[in-house]
Amino acid sequence: MRNALVTAALVASLGLIADVRQPAAQFGQPQLSQPQFGQPQFVQPPFGQPQFGPSQSAAPQVQAPTRVQTADKVRKAKPAVRRAAKAHRKPAVVRAPPNQRKMAEKNGYKRVSDLVNFPKFFPSLGIVFVKPETLPLGPFVTFDRKDRLMATVYMVPTKDIDDHKPLEAPGFAGAPLDHVSIYFNPGHPGVDVPHYHLVIWHVTRKEEARVAK
Repeated sequence: MRNALVTAALVASLGLIADVRQPAAQFGQPQLSQPQFGQPQFVQPPFGQPQFGPSQSAAPQVQAPTRVQTADKVRKAKPAVRRAAKAHRKPAVVRAPPNQRKMAEKNGYKRVSDLVNFPKFFPSLGIVFVKPETLPLGPFVTFDRKDRLMATVYMVPTKDIDDHKPLEAPGFAGAPLDHVSIYFNPGHPGVDVPHYHLVIWHVTRKEEARVAK
């Protein structure tokens, strides 16, 4: 009887060993499925990991800058640009206008008061210059006390007008024309015959006050 019990227990143990199956996969481990021919193999990722399909990329996404961030960068960049522009900016050179009295003297004009008994400053005309070889007609050029060109003057004898004599009257080169005055003069040193003053003003009527007296 005892031997029969031992034999039965031994047979049962052998049956259990023969019925052992492949242990189940551990929790959280990916299970591989057998792919068919021509089909891609999909792997189940570990728990909590993102899944990507065949056409999806795992590259990280970059967040585009917002308008506020861009505006802040522009505002910060502007002062730097201004500073760089000022550093490379050349200082402006302010040049004084040429002295027209000195230009006239270089071209052969002489002060009338140095040639004849004539006032150094003639009221209503100013300081008068002329080329001696052009007397009595001129042209004369007049300046104020600060060497500013005022007018070009022709002194036309009345006899030349009566004789219908043609006249050449070149103006002062580069000078603007504002208005013209014509009036009679009975004669003065330098042009002692009756004549007309033909005055070509290079300044406005208001600026004539600089040589009024």
